[in-house]
Amino acid sequence: MRAVKVTFVLAGLLALTQYFHVYYNSAEFNNFVRHEAERTRSGAQLKHSLLEQARVYSLPVTESDISLNTTDAVLRVAVDYKVPVNLLVYNPELKFHVIGSAFLPAVSDRN
Repeated sequence: MRAVKVTFVLAGLLALTQYFHVYYNSAEFNNFVRHEAERTRSGAQLKHSLLEQARVYSLPVTESDISLNTTDAVLRVAVDYKVPVNLLVYNPELKFHVIGSAFLPAVSDRN
C-alpha cells in the first residue's frame, strides 16, 4: 500500500512540475508581449521580437499566432497559442491568449 501512495505522490509531483514550467514560461512571455507592444513602433519588428522571445521560453508560437491591428493611433497585438504538456501517459494542450497595446506616435502633417 505504501508503494502505491509513493507512486501517486511522484506522479503528482511530475505533473505539477510540468504544469508549473509551462505556466511560468507563459506568464513571462505574456509580460514580455505587453511590454514590447508599448516599446515597439513597427509591426514587423514586433513580430520578430515576439517570435524570438517565444523561442527563448520554449513556447510553440508561430507567425500565424500573432495578430497585429492598428486602429486610429493604437497598435494592438494579440497572441493565441497552445502549449502541449508531456505527462507521459496523457498529453493535454494548454491554451493561452495575451493582448498588448500601445499608442503610436502622432504623425505631423507638414506640407
